[in-house]
Amino acid sequence: YDAEEAGLVFDISNTSATSPCTGLRLSFKGYDHKMPVLISNIMSCIANFKVHDHESVFELVKQKTIVDYRNRRFQQSYFHCVTATNHVLEHPFWSNEERLKELETLTGAEVQDFLKEFLDSLLIEAFVVGNFTADEAVKLITESLFPLQPKALDGDGKPCLCITQIPDGETWVHEELGPDPDAVDSAISVYYQIGERTIDIDVRLELLCQVMDKEMYAQLRTVEQLGYIVAAVETKKWGVCGLKCLVQSVQCPQHLEVRMENFFKYFEDKLQGMADEEYADHVESLITKKQEKDRSVDRLCERLMTELCSHTFVFDRKEQEVQALRAVTKENFIAFFRKYFSVHCSTRRRLMCHVLGRAAVDACKAEGKDVHLSAESKGTIRRYALGSNPYPAPDMGQAADQFVSEEIVTVRQSASRFKVQK
Repeated sequence: YDAEEAGLVFDISNTSATSPCTGLRLSFKGYDHKMPVLISNIMSCIANFKVHDHESVFELVKQKTIVDYRNRRFQQSYFHCVTATNHVLEHPFWSNEERLKELETLTGAEVQDFLKEFLDSLLIEAFVVGNFTADEAVKLITESLFPLQPKALDGDGKPCLCITQIPDGETWVHEELGPDPDAVDSAISVYYQIGERTIDIDVRLELLCQVMDKEMYAQLRTVEQLGYIVAAVETKKWGVCGLKCLVQSVQCPQHLEVRMENFFKYFEDKLQGMADEEYADHVESLITKKQEKDRSVDRLCERLMTELCSHTFVFDRKEQEVQALRAVTKENFIAFFRKYFSVHCSTRRRLMCHVLGRAAVDACKAEGKDVHLSAESKGTIRRYALGSNPYPAPDMGQAADQFVSEEIVTVRQSASRFKVQK
């Protein structure tokens, strides 16, 4: 690409690893004085694009994407847990199967019609990083986007991204057979929902993940030998935050859930006994990480783009988070854990997604037990009432056996939603 040889780089996508995206994301990089020409030329190409002039490329990309979607059934088990979690929580959401079905019959003419409809009304959000004044940045964007000449997108047309709100104290369980019959491992994803993001909650959650992830790996992976994939990760999607714990193992999901619950019991005791010096070291470690300067313009742009696409617009987030971290005492931190994650808390909100692998299926059959999972069960959720625990830690009482089974589509339609994106 000649432009790249001249130091000009362009990228177009509809997804981002760190930024939720509800349209096309265009990125331009290069010399300041060449930006107007680069952006204008790209916009002209988009506005005047004719699919029928590139029919062979369209078919090639289509077939490549079809193969990609078909092969997703062979992903590792924990990927399918994450997908199931997203299915329950995210609005809108389309499964791999739904996308594949539409893709297989997609024509170039339909893409052309969509492009016309898409470009007719747009909400354009942009930012400029470089040697520009505010006025120059506005002029650059305004003039460079002229080839599109879109109408403003009305309020009803703006995308609304929502997250399903799990009621206080409820535990939801979703189970499915692994789509790859040869995959040995099972997996679980346990999502603990907190709620709407704030700076204070964000830093406490990030600090918790920093402390917990190493402890979880040491206990569940090294000591209990459950599997190689063990992780605790924070989720901050569409303005809603939570904690997601993942384990992939040859053990059955029910056993993994009990061990996960037992770990949370053990971890709470460990927090209680944590020395003040150790806690201070964790805080300072996270502060040091946040005070690191962006090592490149690309990293700076990615961080700012996250704020833009998420509609949070906290461009000095790192500075605010450092201040918030310094104010979090060990007592505050432990209280945060107890409120949202403790095994003794009757109001914590959880979504458990299980994928049953071949080893667990074979073990059930060897014990003479029936495997009650099918293609139909993939679309249902078991809802356990306030404070009920289907997989308690040892010495924490009997497992709850009273639940209501509902279709996922019904749960998604009837449950309240977090709508926090501006």
